[in-house]
Amino acid sequence: MIDYTLIILAGGQGRRMGGADKGLVAVDGKPLVAHLITHLSPRPARIIISANRNQDRYRRWGNQVVGDRREGFMGPLAGLEAALGEAHGLCLCLPCDLLAPPAAMIRDLLAAASAEHICVAHDPLRRQPLCLALYAEPWQASLRDYLDADKRSAHGWLDQVSVHPVAVATPLQNLNHREGLTRDT
Repeated sequence: MIDYTLIILAGGQGRRMGGADKGLVAVDGKPLVAHLITHLSPRPARIIISANRNQDRYRRWGNQVVGDRREGFMGPLAGLEAALGEAHGLCLCLPCDLLAPPAAMIRDLLAAASAEHICVAHDPLRRQPLCLALYAEPWQASLRDYLDADKRSAHGWLDQVSVHPVAVATPLQNLNHREGLTRDT
């Protein structure tokens, strides 16, 4: 068993989903955040959910729910900053709309983790900048400085730090639009 903290990014405005709180959008009668946790293997020791809305609802799935430390929905990196501020040791960061993360990806990200680099999933189509394994402490200052410079791009931050790519065999399925929710909305 691997001792790690799962960080779920669920703090966005849901603009591409008509303003819906994406982590709570139902697929097959179950919120996306619940699908993510249900399909996660190996299981985390602790779950921190970054959410700026509906924090009481998210508490049923996480040990801790945190909101951004910055005003104005600064994007997923602001959520990662808030969660890393509460985490310690090895962390796995995933977006709330990743319906069924491949177990091999999770194992490979965690196995390659090091204090010297951030592990980033690369599926056959592209780098997945919000599917990360990292140790909390070494990256907090870099992330804070990046956000303090009014930068928001996850790709941009990863271009400035030491990154170790982790190959994923199949394209990851993120649900970013209501049209992708073909089963139940």
